[in-house]
Amino acid sequence: MRRMLTISVGIGFLVTIFAIPVLAGGPGTTAANFLKIGVGARGTAMGGAFTALVDDGTSLYWNPAGLAQIKGGELSATYNLWFEDIRQGYLGVGFPSLGGALGLAANYVDMGTFEGRDEAGNLTGNFTASDLELMVGYAKEISPKFSLGFGAGIIQDTIAEDKESAFLANVGLLTELSKPLFLGLVVQNLGSQLGSDSLPLTLRGGLALRLDPFAVALDVVKPTDDDIYYCAGAEWWIGGLAALRAGYKSNQDIG
Repeated sequence: MRRMLTISVGIGFLVTIFAIPVLAGGPGTTAANFLKIGVGARGTAMGGAFTALVDDGTSLYWNPAGLAQIKGGELSATYNLWFEDIRQGYLGVGFPSLGGALGLAANYVDMGTFEGRDEAGNLTGNFTASDLELMVGYAKEISPKFSLGFGAGIIQDTIAEDKESAFLANVGLLTELSKPLFLGLVVQNLGSQLGSDSLPLTLRGGLALRLDPFAVALDVVKPTDDDIYYCAGAEWWIGGLAALRAGYKSNQDIG
């Protein structure tokens, strides 16, 4: 039964991922493109190939089903300084609860300060721009080899005094195909429009080979506003205290 469910979901995912180009509007045509920027040191170091491997406080972003892999409390916190003074901070927690696992996450991006000008090009003063996402989620191990997870939240886009909000959700599954091979599938950024623009709906499918202390992973990703791109990563834990990671990502357009 579990295998048939996994196969059915996988087929549905593949049909959707190749049918979705008819909805595409080109890179940058969606709102809240900060949602495309990966979070957490581990997932980003592996090039974003994390859908079938995630088991920490970043699960609500990469694959909510990963929460079910958490055995104790997990905390993930990152802060990044991007180009042109753009700053991103992420805080996520996960812990066993209610027969499964609960997760909470906050994702914040500060775009910096900009010069405001009127239609004639005259300075009108400076303004700031930022984005905030808050999410809560739950995952449960349906069987020893199959987990489902769901995350729901709200995002707020702020430009000067103007604010726009939207609701969104991430839904994912994680299953052990045949030890040590794992499959992860997730739909990211299902939700309402942000102002007049849609959110960057994204489909991710990933395979991970877990050979402790080694792991290798491959993800295939299809955003609605861009072409399919690929992520690959590898991880080697040294004595359970530190890890070496490497990753590669093909052409992803943030927009």
